Amino acid sequence: MQKTNVQSGAKLPSLPVGNSDWAAVKAGYWSADKTQLISGLLDKKSTVAVFTRPRRFGKTFAMNMLQSFFEKTDESNAHLFEGTKVWQDPEHRAEQGKYPVIFITFKDAKSETWKGTVGLIADVIAEEFLRHRMAFGDETCPEKWRCDFNDLQKKSATTSTLMRSLGILAAALHAHYGERPVILIDEYDSPINYAATHGFGEEALQFFRNFLSGAMKDGKHCRLGVLTGILRVAKEGVLSGLNNPEVWSVFDNDYSDCFGFTEDEVIDLLSACGHPDKIAEAKDWYDGYRFGPSEIYNPWSVLNYARRDFEPKAYWLDTSSNDIVSDLLSRLSPEMHDTVSNLFEKKEGEVTLSPDLGPYGLIQDNEEILWSLLVHTGYLKVTSGPDSNGTATIAFPNRELRRVFRDDILARMKRQPSGQFVGRLTRALSSGDAARFRKSLEDFLSVSASYFDTAKEDFFHGLLLGLLAALIESYEITSNREEGDGRPDILMKPRPGVTLPGVVLELKSPKIPARASQKRIDTLLTAAAKQARKQIDEKRYAAEMEAAGIAVLKYGIGFSGKRVELAK
Repeated sequence: MQKTNVQSGAKLPSLPVGNSDWAAVKAGYWSADKTQLISGLLDKKSTVAVFTRPRRFGKTFAMNMLQSFFEKTDESNAHLFEGTKVWQDPEHRAEQGKYPVIFITFKDAKSETWKGTVGLIADVIAEEFLRHRMAFGDETCPEKWRCDFNDLQKKSATTSTLMRSLGILAAALHAHYGERPVILIDEYDSPINYAATHGFGEEALQFFRNFLSGAMKDGKHCRLGVLTGILRVAKEGVLSGLNNPEVWSVFDNDYSDCFGFTEDEVIDLLSACGHPDKIAEAKDWYDGYRFGPSEIYNPWSVLNYARRDFEPKAYWLDTSSNDIVSDLLSRLSPEMHDTVSNLFEKKEGEVTLSPDLGPYGLIQDNEEILWSLLVHTGYLKVTSGPDSNGTATIAFPNRELRRVFRDDILARMKRQPSGQFVGRLTRALSSGDAARFRKSLEDFLSVSASYFDTAKEDFFHGLLLGLLAALIESYEITSNREEGDGRPDILMKPRPGVTLPGVVLELKSPKIPARASQKRIDTLLTAAAKQARKQIDEKRYAAEMEAAGIAVLKYGIGFSGKRVELAK
């Protein structure tokens, strides 16, 4: 809806919140000129280009723009590009409206099972075949292609046909128009990400590897292929069937200003809305993303901020699912937990990043990939690096992302099946109720962990830190960091202004003899807990907090398997 500036009486521009139809936006809304993306693809003579950016940063909008530019249509779209950056070059102008275009989005092709996912993929493909049905009506169209077309429309196509379908459609369009088609695949990684967190990631990888290579390999029936997604997967994975695909991620210099808003574009938007004075507030909340050399604003949030009378809030929250991020953050190691704690203190953290995310099955076992995942998905930004060793400095991009990380990721962790125990456990811990803390921890272990997992001290240590992440807004939580005369396992210092006691946790896992009786196990656990509690005093782990006048709760914890004993 178009609004009026109360002070000037001027009509304010319509803002395209949630509208990815490029032609419609260009014709009737305020928009930023991102046609340099088209120029770059043409100048580089790209065959297959993959762009990875966080959600809601204009990937679908850009793909619609590419379709409007390249697609041969009954009515020309040339007038929509007059005055834009791409229109300044005569060679670029000559490419407008010249090709058939295949445009497929997989954003909704997600199901709890692989069979269900294949069904959704088939629906998406059948719809695009139907849009290009004239190519299957030619007398020269092979009978086999006609049969494949009919099978897709009747929902009787085999998985093998689906894997070949993109190549079939590309070849049919090439034959019909005499021009190789431009192929646009939006959110190519969405079903793969979902499959990875639901146990059938390998099936999805195999399917899309064949699906994409069947149409884009060697460029025989493909003038240009463009894929967008959130995650940069290794070329030896889903992209392995393509010849030298160009992958442009948040770490790369080229195309760095083609997604999201630059500061000049935000100033232009705010000025058009009559409020250039809001740039400082917009910068504080929504700026700070670093794509290559460019500093970028979150376009979704900026547009909502302007549309909703410049109320600053976390508009990016809950715009889509981040299951894979939430799942992996529930496995924070002690070292990673310390880094996250530092970030909440508005400090930067030094980590090692991996440019590729590799095979999905290995993500959960690799801290480099997890940090990279958080950068790719927009939760963190790189402030310097990565250097030749992959070392980089990271931080939250802005105020919105601090809020989103707290309210989205940490809240999702608490809403997982373990969430009913997390609240009970953290309340018991901070209130000093040792008996309830012990019972809550044992209850959690009894339903969430196997004996072989909890037999390892590092696992138990990391598990406890993950549970305590729910208190990260109230406590600075550190692990194995020098304090007093040693290194306490977990130390929780109340943040400034928080009226809660400090907490020190020391963990001990005694060696349990084979075939030990339950009584013997209990005795050993009690002794271990008492030894851990004694160590807290002997090593003066709480000295600094006590010197600052902070009351401190001290817990020695002995554990084995799913049994826990506490000494307070």
